[in-house]
Amino acid sequence: MKDFKDLGFHCGVDEVGRGAWCGPVVAAAVRFDKCHNISGLADSKTLSSCQRVKLYFEILETFSVGVSFSSAKVIDNFNILSSSLHVMQKAVEKVAKTKDSLYFDGSTLPESYRSASRAYSIIKGDNKIASIAAASIVAKVSRDFHMKSLNMRFPGYGWERNVGYGVEQHKAAIYKLGITTEHRRSFRPIYNMLCL
Repeated sequence: MKDFKDLGFHCGVDEVGRGAWCGPVVAAAVRFDKCHNISGLADSKTLSSCQRVKLYFEILETFSVGVSFSSAKVIDNFNILSSSLHVMQKAVEKVAKTKDSLYFDGSTLPESYRSASRAYSIIKGDNKIASIAAASIVAKVSRDFHMKSLNMRFPGYGWERNVGYGVEQHKAAIYKLGITTEHRRSFRPIYNMLCL
């Protein structure tokens, strides 16, 4: 995995929550500007919850980090791809320096960076570049914390466990309790339930 010694000053960027039925999509940018002692950086999906939380705090203590959220309402108004790219851009703007290289996970760059020679889209970047792996961890844990707080406002949907994804428990709760303001009404499963 490429690290600070390979890439110099740079930001890694990733987002989470694109496929969820409710809650925000969240992006994080992590600026690598120093050598570090963090071990175990990897795609957040390959780590246990305990590993992610431990690394999350280590990352926050070591690097400059930017996090940005896009709500379900914004996602419904602008679509999930536009919202994801927008939060990635906003996260970068919080921490990047003018000459930093920018490494975005995925195949598409935010519009404002598409002509920038220092911006790169890296498919499966969270497996290839340590800063993107760090960003994936920060974004995932930030979103998980947020969904657990929403679970206190909207109990019964199991968001403390399913974090808003379309599992059977979540679907059954929607039929029982209804659609909330945090659900993405433009997403086909939610739209179809609203039309029943």
